[in-house]
Amino acid sequence: MLAAVSCTGNGQQVEVAAEQPDMLPAATADSDVVPQQPHRLLHNGTSDTIYEVVTQVFSARMVGDTIVKDGKPDYDREFSAFPNEDTCIYDTLGQVDMVCGVADGIHYRYVYGYDNKRLSDERYYQNGELFYDRKYVYDRGRRINTIEELYIAGSKTINEYPIDTSKIRFKNGNRIEYGSTPGDYTITDARGNVVKESSYSEMDDYSSVIEYTYNDRGWRISINCEGEYLYTYDYTNIDAHGNWLKAVIRCNGNPYGIVERTISYY
Repeated sequence: MLAAVSCTGNGQQVEVAAEQPDMLPAATADSDVVPQQPHRLLHNGTSDTIYEVVTQVFSARMVGDTIVKDGKPDYDREFSAFPNEDTCIYDTLGQVDMVCGVADGIHYRYVYGYDNKRLSDERYYQNGELFYDRKYVYDRGRRINTIEELYIAGSKTINEYPIDTSKIRFKNGNRIEYGSTPGDYTITDARGNVVKESSYSEMDDYSSVIEYTYNDRGWRISINCEGEYLYTYDYTNIDAHGNWLKAVIRCNGNPYGIVERTISYY
């Protein structure tokens, strides 16, 4: 565990990275958002081991024929196609050890533990104070429960979030997890990437559907929001190890954002 590493920087809440194998999300209480098998940022069987990935995001605009950075994005927009702006530390096995950054003025830090390469523990800190400690329980290799110790205002509460296996299906190699209605579901591929999310509002009788696509390296290449907004990703800089350093994002063909990463290796 590399808990002594100091992480600082500006960032948003750790939540939109669930679909990408090179950006670890925080676990939620009722689903397997954090992959059971930790992802590496490698491809084609290369043996290079990543130590640290620092991600920064920017808005973008066109200057002449070039898309350039244009300050920081507004995270209060209805939908953001940006990954999290954070620092991610990996251990020597290629497992995510820690993710940290700043969101809404709060310095946050996620620290992960593993049992035989399977995620077993997640601790979340705010401004250096432990906020929760989650233990993941498995049966025959599949997560069946989350036991959470929650710390608020000096008091501790213990919660359990068993997974309702009756709401989980497997089809064509994908995992489908349903919510409270058949119109609420998330489809995840074998790599742990979310490929489709659907949410249904009974009040409005309206379904919202977001679809994601990836290339053969597992890098996100598009997000289609209800057929109205199409976000595309162009990876313009790749390092000697085959990991991307810069991505240009477009929305319906127009400049939307730029993502830059600094990667350090063991």
